[in-house]
Amino acid sequence: MEFQLKKLIIQSSLLLAVSASGIALAGNVTYADPQPSTPGVCDGGISYEWTVKMRGHDEVELVGHVGAKSWNEPPPAYEPPFTGWTHTSHWVALELTEPAILEIEVERQEGVAFQGPSGMVTARNMLVPALSVYKNWDNTSCEDHRYNNAGNIDWSTIEYIGNNKNMRGKNVVKYNVKLKKGYYSIAIGGSPKVLETYPANDCDASDPVCYAYTGRHGYEASFKTKPLHQQDR
Repeated sequence: MEFQLKKLIIQSSLLLAVSASGIALAGNVTYADPQPSTPGVCDGGISYEWTVKMRGHDEVELVGHVGAKSWNEPPPAYEPPFTGWTHTSHWVALELTEPAILEIEVERQEGVAFQGPSGMVTARNMLVPALSVYKNWDNTSCEDHRYNNAGNIDWSTIEYIGNNKNMRGKNVVKYNVKLKKGYYSIAIGGSPKVLETYPANDCDASDPVCYAYTGRHGYEASFKTKPLHQQDR
């Protein structure tokens, strides 16, 4: 289980937001894949970290950690258009029970702790966040190491909708989109400035370039839905 110093993300928890009218609005969040792969069989599609269910006027928040270059791993290791690193990005399986305007905000977060090989460790805090949105869930494909962050993925059944590449390298990104009732996949990862050369994975983390371009980095993501007018549905 992943947690932040001031927040605790609990499996199957409800995270609440209060509307102007004082009514508590809740989306359902589970730290789990909606359909995990069968052990030893490549049949479970994308390995989702989160399952989220929202109505037309809800809000949820997620805290986690991803690889420094997980959304855009540059050549020669990864070649365009498949520069997303599937296993070091975080994937959200979102179900909308009503048509809505979805607002996503992802920002770097300090103090995200997780279980490492030798005990609890704290993720780094220099994430350059980026995200992609796709239609449908993928619970049947054989997951590959690479994904297309700006188009359809050749090994998956999900359909690309849009992204925020964070070209300016800000510490927060936002994305708004009108969506119908249904199932959607969101990829969250890191996309720092592309360099001519990169530090090795075993570099000295006290070096700023090493720290920013390697390791796991914390994020906080907020998902908000607003109802669509009938004519927009």
